Amino acid sequence: MLERAAWIAGNLIEPRRAAARRVAAMTVLALAAAGCAPPATAARAAPPRAAGGAGAAGGASAAGGAGAAGGASAAGGASAAGAAQRLREAESLAGHYRVIGVQLFVLDEASAAGAQDERGAARRAALEAEAARVLERTVAAYTALVDAPALRRAEQRPRALLGLARALQDRGDARGAEARLRQLVEDHPDASEAPEAYLALANLAFAAGRLDAAARACDGALQRGAGAALRKRALYVKSWSLRGLGGRGATLSAMTALREIVRLGPAGEGSPEATIDAAAERELVELYAAHGDLDEAGAFFAGAGDHAGPRLLAEVRARAARRRRPPPLDWPML
Repeated sequence: MLERAAWIAGNLIEPRRAAARRVAAMTVLALAAAGCAPPATAARAAPPRAAGGAGAAGGASAAGGAGAAGGASAAGGASAAGAAQRLREAESLAGHYRVIGVQLFVLDEASAAGAQDERGAARRAALEAEAARVLERTVAAYTALVDAPALRRAEQRPRALLGLARALQDRGDARGAEARLRQLVEDHPDASEAPEAYLALANLAFAAGRLDAAARACDGALQRGAGAALRKRALYVKSWSLRGLGGRGATLSAMTALREIVRLGPAGEGSPEATIDAAAERELVELYAAHGDLDEAGAFFAGAGDHAGPRLLAEVRARAARRRRPPPLDWPML
C-alpha cells in the first residue's frame, strides 16, 4: 500500500522525470513570455546612481552626510540588483534544463514507437550529457545567490532556495534538497514559498518512509495560508502518511484530511488537483465503510459540504447494507 501511495503522491506533487518533460513542453512559452533569456543574453541591471551632492550652500558637513546616505542607498540597490540578476540567471538555466527535458521526452516517444535509430541514440547521449552540465550550472547559480552573505536578506532568496532544492532533487541529492528546504522554512518562515517547501519536505519524508515527519511537514504547509491547490496536495499526502502509521486515531485523522479535500470543492477539469479530488472521494468512502462508525456517519459527512456530503454518505450506507445482506442460499443439486 505504501509503495502505491508513494507512486500516487510522487506523480501528483513531484512529477517523475517523464511526466515532468511533458509538463515542461507547456512551460517553454511561459518562460519566453516572462523574459527568461539564456544567461549569455540576459540583460544586466545597472546599480542605481548615488544621490547628488547637497550643494555649496549646504556646507561640508551636509555634503558629507548626503554622500554617506547616497553611498548606503547605492550599496543596498546594488545588492538588490545583484540578487535579481543572479536569480534570473539561475532560472534561465533551470528553464534550459527543462527544454532539454522536452527534447528527451520527444526521443522517448519516438523510441516507444520503435522509430529511434542510431542517430536518435547519439542525439539522446548528447542531450543527456548537456542536461548534466546544465544541471550542475543551475545548482551553482542558485548556490551563489543563497550562500552570498550580502544577500541573506534578499527578497529573492526564498525563491532561489526552492529552485535549488528542486535542482538538487533532479540531481538525485535528496539529502541536499532537504537541507535547503529546511533552510528556507527556518530562515524565511513567512515567505510565500514556505508552504511549498513544507510540502516538498513532506514528499521527501514520505518517500523515505518517515511517515511521522511527513505528516508534520504537511501540517507546516497547511498552517501557512496555502492556497486551495496546495492544501489539497498536502492533505492527500498527510492522509496517506497517517494511514501508513495505522491505529484508530491516525485512521480517523486520515479520513478527516480526505474530507477536507472534498470540502474545498472540485478543482479545474484536467488539473492534478482534479485527480486528487476523485481519489479522495473514493478513498474516503472506502476508509469510512471499513473503519468508520455508521451511527455517526451523518454528522461526519455533513462536514464534507452540502454538495458532496450527502452523496458520499449514501455510498457509505449502500456499502454497509450490502455487507449486512445475507448470502444467497446454496440450491441443492438435483
